[in-house]
Amino acid sequence: MKTVCFFGDSITRRGYWLAEVFEHLRKKGAVVWNCGVSGDNATYSLQRVYTDCLNRTPDTVVVMFGINDVQRTPDGVGEKHEARLEKYKRSLETLTDLLQRAGASVILCTATPLLDTGNGHDNDGLARAAEIVRALAAKKGLPCVDFFSYLLPLVGKEYAMLPDNVHPQPESHHYMAQFFVKELGWIDEIDETPFLPMCEEAQARFDIDQKLREIYFIEWNQMFTYRSDPTKTHADMLALATERLSAAKEANDELKIRWYTYYLENVEKKLAYEAELVKRTLEMAHGS
Repeated sequence: MKTVCFFGDSITRRGYWLAEVFEHLRKKGAVVWNCGVSGDNATYSLQRVYTDCLNRTPDTVVVMFGINDVQRTPDGVGEKHEARLEKYKRSLETLTDLLQRAGASVILCTATPLLDTGNGHDNDGLARAAEIVRALAAKKGLPCVDFFSYLLPLVGKEYAMLPDNVHPQPESHHYMAQFFVKELGWIDEIDETPFLPMCEEAQARFDIDQKLREIYFIEWNQMFTYRSDPTKTHADMLALATERLSAAKEANDELKIRWYTYYLENVEKKLAYEAELVKRTLEMAHGS
């Protein structure tokens, strides 16, 4: 059975487009795993590639980073800006080499564009990052899905953004999914028919997957030092989360209160969620 992992940041983590891609792949008996973590970038992803991606023993890994690697705000073409791009290039090359050595085929994707509002969001850095991705794909002879070039003319129209001007609305993930499968030759023409709402079984799988992605987000983004330290135990993670929750309550930080409350309420169910996700994924693939 073909196993495909999508390794990326929050655009991957939110997963609507992956659910639609799975609808195409499962007809071939394949499975799709969401390995996205919000806030991640090409450099930090090297710390979790084994535990969050290669642990699935994928035949193919789809890689999409960039939004968190380059500066979102205009800062010209100074030394700091160039250093970010160079670090992104090195990290992406290292990640690609690592995946190939592990026996996986690699599909590279450029990052999705931002809504350029003129007050803090800028696509110049992402355009440069897209050049890096295209060049690496050409150098290694890898498939490249150029989301940036395709979606940029659609931003604010067919590709509508959430209020943060960074993430696409759930319905707009349809254009990502359709473009992805078309670029890889799985369909001939883009279907304008909306994918959402999902069918019942796809929605159930999506919901359990998102619960897991939220747990991983909190572990990797908020407790990174502990999560990447093999000497830290589960009890250490719980103690840290409890401590952070108390501090968030004292500071009246509603966002962190939500994160750590969710984590403490759900982390004990992580293995059960994983088992349920595997069960639903395999049932969908075999039942297609």
